Amino acid sequence: MKIVVTGSTGFVGRHLVPELLNEGHELLELTRDTAKSENLYGAATQKHLLDADQDGLKNALKAFQPDAVIHLASFLTSADDYNNVTKLIDSNIIFLCSLLDALKETDLQLFINTGTFAEYFKGDGILKPAYLYAATKTASRSFLDYYSNVYNFKNVNVIPYTIYGGKDSQKKIIDIIYESIGAANPVDLSPGEQVLDFIHIQDVVDFYKALIKQAATVPHNSTFQLGTGKGSTIKQLAATIEEASGGKTKINWGGKAYRPSDVMYAVADTELAKAVLNWSSNVSLDQGVKIFLGDK
Repeated sequence: MKIVVTGSTGFVGRHLVPELLNEGHELLELTRDTAKSENLYGAATQKHLLDADQDGLKNALKAFQPDAVIHLASFLTSADDYNNVTKLIDSNIIFLCSLLDALKETDLQLFINTGTFAEYFKGDGILKPAYLYAATKTASRSFLDYYSNVYNFKNVNVIPYTIYGGKDSQKKIIDIIYESIGAANPVDLSPGEQVLDFIHIQDVVDFYKALIKQAATVPHNSTFQLGTGKGSTIKQLAATIEEASGGKTKINWGGKAYRPSDVMYAVADTELAKAVLNWSSNVSLDQGVKIFLGDK
Protein backbone atom coordinates (compact mmCIF):
# COMPACT_ATOMS: atom_id res chain seq x y z
CA MET A 1 0.00 0.00 0.00
CA LYS A 2 1.12 3.57 -0.68
CA ILE A 3 0.94 5.57 2.55
CA VAL A 4 1.57 9.22 3.37
CA VAL A 5 2.85 9.76 6.92
CA THR A 6 2.98 13.06 8.78
CA GLY A 7 4.90 13.27 12.05
CA SER A 8 7.18 10.49 10.82
CA THR A 9 10.12 11.70 12.92
CA GLY A 10 8.06 12.11 16.10
CA PHE A 11 7.71 9.61 18.93
CA VAL A 12 5.06 7.34 17.39
CA GLY A 13 6.34 7.87 13.85
CA ARG A 14 9.88 6.72 14.67
CA HIS A 15 8.50 3.41 15.90
CA LEU A 16 5.80 2.98 13.26
CA VAL A 17 7.63 3.87 10.03
CA PRO A 18 10.26 1.08 10.22
CA GLU A 19 7.55 -1.54 10.75
CA LEU A 20 5.46 -0.25 7.85
CA LEU A 21 8.56 -0.43 5.65
CA ASN A 22 9.26 -3.98 6.85
CA GLU A 23 5.76 -4.94 5.73
CA GLY A 24 6.49 -3.70 2.22
CA HIS A 25 4.49 -0.47 2.19
CA GLU A 26 5.67 2.46 0.08
CA LEU A 27 5.89 5.60 2.20
CA LEU A 28 5.92 9.32 1.49
CA GLU A 29 6.94 11.44 4.47
CA LEU A 30 5.68 15.00 4.75
CA THR A 31 8.37 16.58 6.87
CA ARG A 32 9.74 19.95 7.92
CA ASP A 33 13.20 18.46 8.52
CA THR A 34 14.48 16.29 5.67
CA ALA A 35 17.91 15.96 7.31
CA LYS A 36 16.34 14.35 10.38
CA SER A 37 14.31 12.07 8.15
CA GLU A 38 17.39 11.09 6.15
CA ASN A 39 19.21 10.19 9.36
CA LEU A 40 16.35 7.96 10.45
CA TYR A 41 15.26 6.28 7.22
CA GLY A 42 17.76 7.12 4.47
CA ALA A 43 16.42 6.34 1.02
CA ALA A 44 13.82 3.85 2.31
CA THR A 45 11.09 6.50 2.16
CA GLN A 46 10.14 9.24 -0.26
CA LYS A 47 10.20 12.70 1.28
CA HIS A 48 8.48 16.01 0.66
CA LEU A 49 9.69 19.11 2.47
CA LEU A 50 6.78 21.04 3.93
CA ASP A 51 6.93 24.76 3.26
CA ALA A 52 4.47 27.43 2.20
CA ASP A 53 4.15 26.03 -1.34
CA GLN A 54 0.65 24.55 -1.53
CA ASP A 55 1.05 23.74 -5.23
CA GLY A 56 4.22 21.82 -4.47
CA LEU A 57 2.38 19.74 -1.88
CA LYS A 58 -0.48 19.09 -4.32
CA ASN A 59 1.94 17.99 -7.02
CA ALA A 60 3.83 15.67 -4.67
CA LEU A 61 0.63 13.97 -3.52
CA LYS A 62 -0.81 13.77 -7.02
CA ALA A 63 2.39 12.09 -8.23
CA PHE A 64 2.48 9.67 -5.29
CA GLN A 65 -1.27 8.79 -5.36
CA PRO A 66 -1.57 7.48 -1.80
CA ASP A 67 -4.02 4.81 -0.72
CA ALA A 68 -3.92 5.98 2.90
CA VAL A 69 -2.70 8.80 5.12
CA ILE A 70 -1.52 8.37 8.71
CA HIS A 71 -1.66 11.83 10.26
CA LEU A 72 0.49 11.93 13.40
CA ALA A 73 1.86 15.47 13.24
CA SER A 74 0.65 18.06 15.73
CA PHE A 75 1.73 20.82 18.07
CA LEU A 76 1.10 19.53 21.58
CA THR A 77 0.99 21.53 24.79
CA SER A 78 -1.11 21.31 27.93
CA ALA A 79 -0.47 24.97 28.75
CA ASP A 80 -3.54 27.20 28.89
CA ASP A 81 -1.66 30.03 27.22
CA TYR A 82 -3.12 32.45 24.67
CA ASN A 83 0.35 32.87 23.18
CA ASN A 84 0.13 29.28 21.92
CA VAL A 85 -3.21 29.70 20.15
CA THR A 86 -1.82 30.77 16.77
CA LYS A 87 0.68 27.91 16.69
CA LEU A 88 -1.97 25.41 17.78
CA ILE A 89 -4.35 26.52 15.04
CA ASP A 90 -1.59 26.63 12.41
CA SER A 91 -0.33 23.14 13.25
CA ASN A 92 -3.51 21.30 14.17
CA ILE A 93 -6.14 22.89 11.91
CA ILE A 94 -4.60 24.92 9.08
CA PHE A 95 -1.96 22.31 8.22
CA LEU A 96 -4.65 19.61 8.26
CA CYS A 97 -6.78 21.65 5.84
CA SER A 98 -3.74 22.25 3.63
CA LEU A 99 -3.11 18.51 3.51
CA LEU A 100 -6.75 17.65 2.83
CA ASP A 101 -6.97 20.24 0.07
CA ALA A 102 -3.80 18.86 -1.53
CA LEU A 103 -5.29 15.35 -1.53
CA LYS A 104 -8.27 16.32 -3.71
CA GLU A 105 -6.61 15.08 -6.91
CA THR A 106 -5.76 11.66 -5.50
CA ASP A 107 -7.74 8.44 -5.14
CA LEU A 108 -7.28 8.34 -1.38
CA GLN A 109 -9.14 5.51 0.36
CA LEU A 110 -8.50 6.15 4.06
CA PHE A 111 -7.37 9.07 6.21
CA ILE A 112 -6.27 8.09 9.73
CA ASN A 113 -6.37 11.10 12.05
CA THR A 114 -4.76 11.08 15.49
CA GLY A 115 -6.41 12.88 18.40
CA THR A 116 -5.95 12.85 22.17
CA PHE A 117 -7.75 11.41 25.18
CA ALA A 118 -7.81 14.97 26.57
CA GLU A 119 -10.70 15.60 24.17
CA TYR A 120 -12.78 13.73 26.79
CA PHE A 121 -12.23 15.81 29.93
CA LYS A 122 -14.64 13.76 32.05
CA GLY A 123 -13.47 10.41 30.69
CA ASP A 124 -17.02 9.52 29.64
CA GLY A 125 -16.61 9.49 25.86
CA ILE A 126 -18.33 12.86 25.47
CA LEU A 127 -16.29 15.48 23.64
CA LYS A 128 -15.32 18.18 26.12
CA PRO A 129 -11.70 19.28 25.57
CA ALA A 130 -9.55 19.59 28.67
CA TYR A 131 -7.22 22.25 27.26
CA LEU A 132 -6.51 24.32 24.17
CA TYR A 133 -4.52 21.62 22.36
CA ALA A 134 -7.39 19.17 22.79
CA ALA A 135 -9.85 21.84 21.61
CA THR A 136 -7.99 22.21 18.31
CA LYS A 137 -7.92 18.43 17.84
CA THR A 138 -11.68 18.28 18.41
CA ALA A 139 -12.28 21.19 16.03
CA SER A 140 -10.15 19.53 13.36
CA ARG A 141 -12.62 16.64 13.15
CA SER A 142 -15.23 18.87 11.51
CA PHE A 143 -12.82 19.86 8.74
CA LEU A 144 -11.88 16.22 8.19
CA ASP A 145 -15.55 15.23 8.03
CA TYR A 146 -16.21 17.93 5.44
CA TYR A 147 -13.38 16.93 3.12
CA SER A 148 -14.00 13.19 3.46
CA ASN A 149 -17.70 13.55 2.65
CA VAL A 150 -17.18 15.89 -0.31
CA TYR A 151 -14.19 14.05 -1.79
CA ASN A 152 -15.35 10.53 -1.00
CA PHE A 153 -12.73 8.94 1.21
CA LYS A 154 -13.07 7.29 4.60
CA ASN A 155 -11.78 8.94 7.74
CA VAL A 156 -10.96 7.34 11.06
CA ASN A 157 -10.05 9.05 14.33
CA VAL A 158 -7.57 7.30 16.61
CA ILE A 159 -7.45 8.45 20.23
CA PRO A 160 -4.28 7.20 21.93
CA TYR A 161 -4.27 7.09 25.70
CA THR A 162 -1.11 7.35 27.84
CA ILE A 163 1.71 6.01 25.67
CA TYR A 164 5.00 4.90 27.21
CA GLY A 165 8.07 2.86 26.30
CA GLY A 166 10.56 3.15 23.47
CA LYS A 167 12.87 6.08 22.93
CA ASP A 168 11.53 9.61 23.25
CA SER A 169 13.24 12.97 23.60
CA GLN A 170 10.40 14.25 25.80
CA LYS A 171 10.08 12.94 29.33
CA LYS A 172 6.86 11.22 30.27
CA ILE A 173 5.48 10.52 33.73
CA ILE A 174 7.06 7.05 33.71
CA ASP A 175 10.49 8.63 33.11
CA ILE A 176 10.02 11.15 35.91
CA ILE A 177 9.04 8.41 38.36
CA TYR A 178 11.89 6.11 37.33
CA GLU A 179 14.48 8.89 37.53
CA SER A 180 13.40 9.66 41.10
CA ILE A 181 15.02 6.39 42.19
CA GLY A 182 18.30 7.36 43.75
CA ALA A 183 17.60 11.08 43.38
CA ALA A 184 19.10 13.38 45.99
CA ASN A 185 15.79 15.11 46.64
CA PRO A 186 12.16 14.01 46.34
CA VAL A 187 10.35 14.90 43.13
CA ASP A 188 7.21 16.95 43.59
CA LEU A 189 4.21 15.38 41.85
CA SER A 190 0.45 15.64 42.12
CA PRO A 191 -1.31 13.41 44.69
CA GLY A 192 -1.12 10.68 42.02
CA GLU A 193 -4.73 9.54 42.07
CA GLN A 194 -5.41 10.15 38.37
CA VAL A 195 -6.53 6.92 36.72
CA LEU A 196 -4.80 6.55 33.35
CA ASP A 197 -4.65 3.87 30.68
CA PHE A 198 -0.95 3.19 30.08
CA ILE A 199 -0.36 1.64 26.66
CA HIS A 200 3.04 0.49 25.42
CA ILE A 201 4.36 1.96 22.17
CA GLN A 202 4.52 -1.50 20.56
CA ASP A 203 0.78 -1.91 21.05
CA VAL A 204 0.26 1.51 19.47
CA VAL A 205 2.32 0.52 16.43
CA ASP A 206 0.46 -2.78 16.12
CA PHE A 207 -2.87 -0.95 16.19
CA TYR A 208 -1.98 1.38 13.31
CA LYS A 209 -0.72 -1.63 11.34
CA ALA A 210 -4.03 -3.41 11.97
CA LEU A 211 -5.93 -0.36 10.68
CA ILE A 212 -3.88 -0.32 7.49
CA LYS A 213 -4.38 -4.05 6.93
CA GLN A 214 -8.14 -3.64 7.25
CA ALA A 215 -8.43 -0.31 5.43
CA ALA A 216 -11.00 -1.69 2.99
CA THR A 217 -13.46 -2.74 5.70
CA VAL A 218 -12.95 -0.19 8.49
CA PRO A 219 -16.15 1.88 8.95
CA HIS A 220 -16.19 5.46 7.73
CA ASN A 221 -16.07 8.18 10.39
CA SER A 222 -15.31 5.75 13.20
CA THR A 223 -13.42 6.67 16.36
CA PHE A 224 -11.13 4.14 17.99
CA GLN A 225 -9.95 4.70 21.55
CA LEU A 226 -6.45 3.25 21.64
CA GLY A 227 -5.57 1.81 25.02
CA THR A 228 -5.58 -1.35 27.09
CA GLY A 229 -9.01 -0.76 28.59
CA LYS A 230 -7.48 -0.99 32.07
CA GLY A 231 -6.77 1.93 34.38
CA SER A 232 -4.01 2.45 36.92
CA THR A 233 -3.31 5.41 39.17
CA ILE A 234 0.02 7.17 38.88
CA LYS A 235 0.81 5.87 42.37
CA GLN A 236 0.17 2.33 41.13
CA LEU A 237 2.53 2.96 38.22
CA ALA A 238 5.20 4.03 40.72
CA ALA A 239 4.64 0.85 42.74
CA THR A 240 4.97 -1.26 39.58
CA ILE A 241 8.27 0.45 38.75
CA GLU A 242 9.55 -0.16 42.28
CA GLU A 243 8.64 -3.84 42.14
CA ALA A 244 10.21 -4.37 38.71
CA SER A 245 13.38 -2.39 39.41
CA GLY A 246 13.95 -3.26 43.04
CA GLY A 247 14.51 0.44 43.70
CA LYS A 248 12.65 2.92 45.86
CA THR A 249 11.11 5.95 44.20
CA LYS A 250 11.55 9.29 45.93
CA ILE A 251 8.37 11.26 45.31
CA ASN A 252 6.61 13.95 47.29
CA TRP A 253 3.03 13.02 46.46
CA GLY A 254 0.92 16.15 46.57
CA GLY A 255 3.93 18.43 46.22
CA LYS A 256 2.16 19.82 43.16
CA ALA A 257 -1.53 20.61 43.12
CA TYR A 258 -3.80 19.25 40.42
CA ARG A 259 -4.37 21.69 37.59
CA PRO A 260 -7.98 22.58 36.72
CA SER A 261 -7.51 20.89 33.33
CA ASP A 262 -6.04 17.62 34.63
CA VAL A 263 -8.02 14.65 33.34
CA MET A 264 -8.70 12.52 36.42
CA TYR A 265 -10.04 9.44 34.63
CA ALA A 266 -8.83 8.43 31.17
CA VAL A 267 -9.35 4.77 30.32
CA ALA A 268 -10.01 3.67 26.74
CA ASP A 269 -13.20 1.97 25.64
CA THR A 270 -11.64 -0.76 23.48
CA GLU A 271 -14.83 -2.51 22.37
CA LEU A 272 -14.86 -1.03 18.85
CA ALA A 273 -11.26 -2.08 18.21
CA LYS A 274 -12.11 -5.61 19.32
CA ALA A 275 -15.31 -5.80 17.29
CA VAL A 276 -14.09 -4.22 14.05
CA LEU A 277 -10.37 -5.04 13.96
CA ASN A 278 -10.24 -8.05 16.29
CA TRP A 279 -7.50 -6.09 18.04
CA SER A 280 -6.59 -5.77 21.70
CA SER A 281 -3.39 -4.80 23.48
CA ASN A 282 -0.79 -7.49 24.11
CA VAL A 283 1.52 -5.74 26.58
CA SER A 284 0.34 -5.55 30.19
CA LEU A 285 1.59 -2.75 32.43
CA ASP A 286 3.80 -5.19 34.34
CA GLN A 287 5.34 -6.45 31.08
CA GLY A 288 5.65 -2.96 29.64
CA VAL A 289 7.46 -1.60 32.68
CA LYS A 290 9.95 -4.47 32.49
CA ILE A 291 10.54 -3.69 28.80
CA PHE A 292 10.90 -0.01 29.68
CA LEU A 293 13.52 -0.80 32.33
CA GLY A 294 15.34 -3.14 29.96
CA ASP A 295 15.70 -0.30 27.46
CA LYS A 296 17.40 1.93 30.04
